[in-house]
Amino acid sequence: MRKAFQLSEEDEECLAQGGRVWEAIREGNANWLILPGHQIPDGYNVSMATAALRIPPNYPDDQIDMVYFDPPIALKSGRTIANLSLLTLDGRQYQQWSRHRTPANPWRPGIDNVCTHLLQVDTWLQRELAK
Repeated sequence: MRKAFQLSEEDEECLAQGGRVWEAIREGNANWLILPGHQIPDGYNVSMATAALRIPPNYPDDQIDMVYFDPPIALKSGRTIANLSLLTLDGRQYQQWSRHRTPANPWRPGIDNVCTHLLQVDTWLQRELAK
């Protein structure tokens, strides 16, 4: 597994506790955390996908934003998911989910981390099913 940059001890511990395999890659000037085997809820066209998170230069003070999936995911119902686009990353096509924290749910430096962001990602997936 590639480790082009160092995650914090807290991030490594929470990923290990969740049994998560991960890679840290650098593409251009950006650091990316690649997480194969992310569980996708029933109601989508796949049960697992690789999730990618762009790790900002000033993380953990600056928030992680959005999520990227490979393969692209879709609803089994056929309903279109809004605010998606494609991004080539590490030679693959990832589907960018343009989802952001809100004033009601802001990034909390010193509290939020990779694992709390993955919980947010799971919330976004569930909300899309509920629409």
